[in-house]
Amino acid sequence: MRVQRHPVESGFTLQIDTPVGRQSFPATVPGSIHTDLIAAGLIGDIRTTGTEAEQEWIRSADSSFRTTILAQSAASHELNFLGLDTLATVSINGQQRLVTENMHRAYSIAVDATKDLDLQIEFRAPLPEALKRQEKQGIYPNPYNMPYNYFRKMACSFGWDWGPITGTSGIWKPIILTSWDEGILDLVTVITDVVDLIPTLKVITQGRGSATLLRIKVNGNHVAEFESTVNSSNTYQLPGFDLWHPRGFGEPVLYTVHVELLSDTGEVIDATTKRVGFRSVTLDRSNFDDRQMFAIMVNGQRVWAKGVNWIPDDPFPHRVTRADYEKKIEDLYSVEVNAIRVWGGGIYESDDFYDLCDEKGIIVWQDFLFACAAYPENEIFVEEVKAEATQAVNRLSNHPSLVLWCGGNECIEGFQHWDWKEPLAGKAWGSKYYFDILPTILNELDGTRAYIPGSPFSTLSEDVKDFASGTNHIWDVWNERGYQRYEEYSPSFAAEFGYNGPGSWRTLTKAINEKDLDSKDPNLATHQKAFDGMDKVAAGLKREFAQEFVKGPEWYFAAQLVQARAVEVGLKHFRSQYDTCSGSILWQYNDMWPAISWAVLDSSGSRKLSWYAMREAYRPRLLHLSGENRKLVIINDTAELWRDQLYVVVLDEMGAIVETRNMAIAVDAKGQQVINLGLSLESNGYVVAQLGDIRTARRMLDKPVARINPVDAQITAAIEGLKVNVTVTAQSFIHEFSLLPELVAQDAVVVSAQRLTILPNETVYLEITATHSADAEIIHKSIEQIAWSLNSLVAGPTK
Repeated sequence: MRVQRHPVESGFTLQIDTPVGRQSFPATVPGSIHTDLIAAGLIGDIRTTGTEAEQEWIRSADSSFRTTILAQSAASHELNFLGLDTLATVSINGQQRLVTENMHRAYSIAVDATKDLDLQIEFRAPLPEALKRQEKQGIYPNPYNMPYNYFRKMACSFGWDWGPITGTSGIWKPIILTSWDEGILDLVTVITDVVDLIPTLKVITQGRGSATLLRIKVNGNHVAEFESTVNSSNTYQLPGFDLWHPRGFGEPVLYTVHVELLSDTGEVIDATTKRVGFRSVTLDRSNFDDRQMFAIMVNGQRVWAKGVNWIPDDPFPHRVTRADYEKKIEDLYSVEVNAIRVWGGGIYESDDFYDLCDEKGIIVWQDFLFACAAYPENEIFVEEVKAEATQAVNRLSNHPSLVLWCGGNECIEGFQHWDWKEPLAGKAWGSKYYFDILPTILNELDGTRAYIPGSPFSTLSEDVKDFASGTNHIWDVWNERGYQRYEEYSPSFAAEFGYNGPGSWRTLTKAINEKDLDSKDPNLATHQKAFDGMDKVAAGLKREFAQEFVKGPEWYFAAQLVQARAVEVGLKHFRSQYDTCSGSILWQYNDMWPAISWAVLDSSGSRKLSWYAMREAYRPRLLHLSGENRKLVIINDTAELWRDQLYVVVLDEMGAIVETRNMAIAVDAKGQQVINLGLSLESNGYVVAQLGDIRTARRMLDKPVARINPVDAQITAAIEGLKVNVTVTAQSFIHEFSLLPELVAQDAVVVSAQRLTILPNETVYLEITATHSADAEIIHKSIEQIAWSLNSLVAGPTK
């Protein structure tokens, strides 16, 4: 009999203690109590229009899921629970069989499925249990006054500085009924490497039953076949097989590995298929001056990481589909991203996520799931971490894109710098995980990837915030100072930095059920989770503008503009330090709900102005007007010489051209050039530089802009299906020209370019692509209303 695996997903009911008593609802599996209550109309969806307040009671509500599994034919049976969130008790026909407290693990129990099975899974509410453990075990500090660190649950479900508190429970991954008799494969771990220039394949198997013969087939550009036995570990050399290369270094060549368990008669009775790529991974930590490199090396070549931080894409991660992942990763690919960090306060993403990164050649840095907290080191917690990490490493080992494991996010920094020692009162705080348990598991299971104990982390100093080596997190820009502060830093690897700004106008107004946005509105403030976030946004506006903007499209545009400037300057600056800095991982790419946050793409898929700034800064060829002297940095990250004519235009604060110059430029492949323009920086004017089709512009002085010339331009639009073609013919200088169709559109809209600098007597063409014809029509009619620039913000509407 071939092994049979069937999902258990029908007939489930949910019982939950609601404010009006215990109630029953139909349940969807995989799912959660929140999504079942959304489907029943009891609460709103917090990802769109629902509020934290209406569902606050859920985080303290016990719940139960129940179904009947009909009898199966005679064989060995087991139930595989791929994900239970989190404090679950599983009973079969009234008998308790399993107790769990880790949503990141899978569990299995043997069952007698020759008769009907009454399956009941009871969930204790996470918040009351966490508070009980906090009282019993003492304080383990974290920044959020929520006890998310007392069992193994997605940390950000207790809220974060960009996301809502959900505290959900439920069957968030499939339940599988497995039936078998002769034999079964319990585990297949596939690991690739390149040793002495030869691709190698390691296959580790565990199984049960009388069938023991394995057939291993590798298919792709080349083919190989091997025989082995179950419960073994074998390494095979594959000379001549092609390598998997990260983006920009060649093709991400993939192979398919089939591992088949054979009966005595040669029949395939169980099988697993995994895709692999052959590559080697190391970290370059070579010394120079009084510093040390921190560079990810793939196949012996340094990958300069143009990356983003990734958070869970939905408050309820079971809803994220392969199509959702594909859309976002394709979006990242379109802006030259070659690296993604999966942040430690979320989840180990589904294989779909890593599959797509494998295909695109995007390298992945994966945090183990620890974030911004001290964690207990008691026996139960240690065993949970070991089991969780073992499963995660085994599951993800075949993905060539996964090149770096990290012990966790800001936990070591917290112990060193966040005044934890007094509340800990001498208790162990988690260091055993980062320096012992996790690297030991990796070395035993998969020694082919790089590992660091945490981020930030120094490879030269005990102080993890040391900037001479390792990975660095830069948060004083957002918390205290302007984005110009980025240009004072020289990190070895900028792993976290970013600036906060509003999500799409359409997303936020829909979420708070208002027609306008007012930064003083407490309803809007509920979607700003950063500490003193609205005050910090206001402080950023004050640093940039002499006028005060507090509400309406003016506030919205100004706040998005400052975020975009910060993203552009930060990313371009770190890229300009190519010889000493090996990566920039922007915080953050995505949002899980309507938010004022650091994301560049909001929860509805709308691109913020900062998304376009990221695209500009990650181009293979770019220009950056750097530092107080506005030196011009020219970066050529292509394999070809960049030769063209450089044009520089200097304007005064009212947009009058005061100087022009041009010169021939040649920048070597993978090279940089720095030009001191010798600018007079006494006026708060502007400098514009253009080389080929790449243009950049920046104000001369970093002080609040008080005046600028009004816009003198003709803005026309023509509609063609879902596209609105926009023509701007300028008679005057226009800085940071942007189109904001979200002010009128009902769905996500794509604009071809944003924050354009237009010189007098120039014409530019832009394209707006709507999702629906009704949106295209209203955008076409509202073209002047949605046209914004620094000029219109400061000096008033277009003439």
